[in-house]
Amino acid sequence: MKGYRRLMQSAFCVVLCCVSTLGFCVTELNNDEGYILVAMKIEQGYVPSHITVEGEGWLSDLKFEQVKPDYNYWIEVVPAGRYTWDRVYLGKRTYIDIADQKYVINVEAGKINYAGHLSMYTEMNGSLDTLIGGARFYFNNKASKALYYMESNYPEVLAQYNLNYTGKEKDHFFEYAKEIEGNQL
Repeated sequence: MKGYRRLMQSAFCVVLCCVSTLGFCVTELNNDEGYILVAMKIEQGYVPSHITVEGEGWLSDLKFEQVKPDYNYWIEVVPAGRYTWDRVYLGKRTYIDIADQKYVINVEAGKINYAGHLSMYTEMNGSLDTLIGGARFYFNNKASKALYYMESNYPEVLAQYNLNYTGKEKDHFFEYAKEIEGNQL
C-alpha cells in the first residue's frame, strides 16, 4: 500500500508540473545549490549558435543554445559558486572568447541569482553571413527586465525563492520591488 501511495504521489507531481503555468517544475534546492539566471541581449548583428558559461569545479560548465535575435534568458539549478561568461559561438568551431572580460555571475545558495545582461553588438556584411568589424560586448544591469521575465515565465519559482542581484555594484531593485508588491494602488 505504501508503494502504491508513493507511486500515486509521484505521478501527481509529474502531472502538476506538466500543467503548471509553463511546464516548469520548482526544483527543491539542496543546501549548496541556487538558480542561475543567465541573460543575453543581441543588440545588433549576428545571432550566435550557442554560448558557454564556465563554473568552478568539475563538470560545472554550462552551455546555452537556441539563442534568439533579441532578449535571451536561461535558468538552471547549479551548485553555489562563481560563474564566468566564457565564449560566444558563431558556429560549431568559430567562437569569440570573452572570458578575459570577467563578466561574473555569483550564485548564492537558496536564491535566484542574476548579475546582469550580456549585450552583444556585431557588424555583418550585406548578406549577413560574415562578421566584419569585430564584436563589442557590454555587461549591463537590466534588473527590471529580469524581474519581468521571471514573473511572466517562472512565477512558481519566484514565489518560492528570492531574486538576488549579484553584479559588481550594489542594486536594491529586487528588494524594493518585493517590498512594494503588496502595496499596489
